[in-house]
Amino acid sequence: MLIYFINKLSFTKHKTLKMKTYSYLKLPLLMGLSLLLFQCSNDDEDTPELINEEEEINRVSFDVTVNNSTTTYTWDEGDASLSIPLSTNSTYEVAVSFFNATDPSDVEAINPEVIEEADEHHVFYDNSGSVLAITSANSDNQDSAGNPLGLKTTWITSAAGDAVVRLFLIHEPTTKSGNSRTDFGGETDVQVDLNVAVSE
Repeated sequence: MLIYFINKLSFTKHKTLKMKTYSYLKLPLLMGLSLLLFQCSNDDEDTPELINEEEEINRVSFDVTVNNSTTTYTWDEGDASLSIPLSTNSTYEVAVSFFNATDPSDVEAINPEVIEEADEHHVFYDNSGSVLAITSANSDNQDSAGNPLGLKTTWITSAAGDAVVRLFLIHEPTTKSGNSRTDFGGETDVQVDLNVAVSE
């Protein structure tokens, strides 16, 4: 009987020792796992978000207004160019709109984003003809420095003739003034070639 109690006591002490050893080993392990999870959480928080990505634009429309009458001309990606007929000695108000029409059932208007990020965008018309003058409209949107964005312009025609006008939506231009596309730097979000025919 005495031997039995001695053996039981020895077993109990051995078991207690094992449990304590296990507890001591478990504590650093738990601390290590906690530190690892904390670092992973910080890595997720430190991952930078992609901002100011170039917009996907595959449709551009032009609302051309004269004498309170508006005609809309639409260019879709894949079209070589877009023809716009005008009359001589006339003044037109032209508003350009950009769209992502990848999903025809859910066409996304891009203008709100362009206006919100006006400092990072500029609309430039490269006008090679002498029959047409293009200037910023009084109602045009502006960036934080007061530069016109170019979404709304005034077109004034003179004599009859043809002109090729290239529209560029420029992303992150290095300047907001220039006479050619290369003057502005940045990246081109979309380019549309307009065949403008001015007739009497």
